[in-house]
Amino acid sequence: MKHTLSLLLVLAAAAPALANKKPVQNCQVSFAFVYVDRLDNTNRGIQGKQLKQVQDKLSKYGDVCYTADETAADYVFFIHTKPAVYHGVRTARNTSTESAPVNGTITDQNGNTSTVSGTVDTTTTTTSSAPYDVDYQIFFLDIMVPHTKDGSTERTFTRLHTFDQKSLHNTMYGIGYGKGKNPIVNVIDTAAKWLHENNLGK
Repeated sequence: MKHTLSLLLVLAAAAPALANKKPVQNCQVSFAFVYVDRLDNTNRGIQGKQLKQVQDKLSKYGDVCYTADETAADYVFFIHTKPAVYHGVRTARNTSTESAPVNGTITDQNGNTSTVSGTVDTTTTTTSSAPYDVDYQIFFLDIMVPHTKDGSTERTFTRLHTFDQKSLHNTMYGIGYGKGKNPIVNVIDTAAKWLHENNLGK
């Protein structure tokens, strides 16, 4: 019994460590980042808070990593956007209660009468629908493979795969949530996962 209890305690202590174990960070394939925004401004590299969020996502894979050095990268994650419009319908319900006076005389089977006076509440529910539009952006990520000709510093690129992520997202109490809330980080995560699962980082 003592041996069984000791074994259970050891397993219980080890369980959290096993559950939280992350892949060993052993970079096998790297990517650089280029983003052309909706105003045609070109942004190179991931900065600040976004960089930390991307690094947190990449820690799930271990073999795919980000580099700020484009010339040393195996791939370039090239992101560009396209405007889109969401067409929806909002439905509103309005409930109102009205009181109406009621007066009358009630006669029973024996001929006895009584006077009734009061009010009756009537509840009415109406439904109305109105169309609405929301402008948003679709973020496209192309995994680009760089090529350098012998004796030349000029590089060319071929597209390996493309992903997309809409910037539409839900809100609750004014706070946004869902993948569309942070489309750049989430589409990078999708592309990195694809590289990892297709063994391009091994």
